[in-house]
Amino acid sequence: MKKVLVAVSGGVDSIVLLDRLVKQGWDVAVAHVHHGLRKASDEEYTFVSNVAASYQIPFHGTSLEFKRGSQARYREARYQFFEDIMNKYGYETLATAHHADDELETVLIQLYRNVQEVKGIPESRPFGNGVLIRPLLKETKEQLIHYARMTGLEWREDVTNQEWTYLRNRIRHEIVPRLKEMWPNVVHEVSETAKRARADWYARYALCERWIDEYVVFEMKAFHVKLVDVAHLSSLDRYTVGRLLSRRYGVEVGEAIEKLTVSRKDTGIYHLTGDWFMTKRNGVLKLEQNLNINQLPPIEIESLPTVIQFGEHTVSLSVVEGQEGIPLDKISYPLTVRTIAPGDRMRLNVGSKKVARILIDEKIERTIRPTLPLLEDASGQILAIVGVRVSEFLDKSDAICLRLMVK
Repeated sequence: MKKVLVAVSGGVDSIVLLDRLVKQGWDVAVAHVHHGLRKASDEEYTFVSNVAASYQIPFHGTSLEFKRGSQARYREARYQFFEDIMNKYGYETLATAHHADDELETVLIQLYRNVQEVKGIPESRPFGNGVLIRPLLKETKEQLIHYARMTGLEWREDVTNQEWTYLRNRIRHEIVPRLKEMWPNVVHEVSETAKRARADWYARYALCERWIDEYVVFEMKAFHVKLVDVAHLSSLDRYTVGRLLSRRYGVEVGEAIEKLTVSRKDTGIYHLTGDWFMTKRNGVLKLEQNLNINQLPPIEIESLPTVIQFGEHTVSLSVVEGQEGIPLDKISYPLTVRTIAPGDRMRLNVGSKKVARILIDEKIERTIRPTLPLLEDASGQILAIVGVRVSEFLDKSDAICLRLMVK
């Protein structure tokens, strides 16, 4: 018989799940996480521990103590605890109490966030070295409460479920009741629709896996694929291929594949994260690590005015009179035009800021960032990201002085 670890919060859903699995003869243990966010959490921890003792089954509990923690951070820590317990004690399965109402809320959230894969919650998925199952997914919240009352089960209500701070709670308390009123069978019908959508997506993933096996050439830490082969895919299949490759390499490549494929330019570089890049050259898309993006050699400037060509960019440097631009008495020669490097920072009116952060704030396309011209002086201070932003100098008190303008 498989050993199953049941995630029990103390709410009616997880209490029903635990009771069902015990009565069905599973080899059950309880896992509970004290989130440390509410005074009631102490009592809930004791309550769940006592419930496990009443069934004479093992109890595994832990407390999380984050000074600042988002829902995502708590969820990650919670599931890491479950995985650690499974590995330590040999549980092959984790069971959670997600039900049909949860799936309706999830579908609405997916639609609200305009995600590509609107497919609800899967009945099971790989988890750690085992599998995560959701045995209650076809049952409604109302059915679970009815079972608990008929069986005489005791549970605890999490008061944070009534708060409207979180999107899921707003959907749960404001939108779902109206939907049920207008469409009484909405929970069941959305659940069935989500199930069909999952089947369609699983079939698409299987087809795209076969496409990858045929067309993608894998290297030790990278891959490459002919642009013409990628271009023949639909945008939905390119998205799916991107998801599969992202999982394999642990770096998100989907957006880069799409942007570089639809771009009319013959070449392109897309910075992914860290030292990962996606490149487009000679009709090939390639994932590369530790890419030497300084393929455009730096250009030194000894005197002004001047106009230089830096890759596809024309850089014009001129000297004008006035209080706009960069004061010449604040810079040292020679000047250098180069590509952006990790750790680059630019002077602001107050302090400085990473160039990479500036590019994000300015919403500069990732395909453009690696080859943008950056201007620095002999002391290493960055004067401008050409065409994006000029460094800020506080002392511009002279009525007339020479300034450096970057265009």
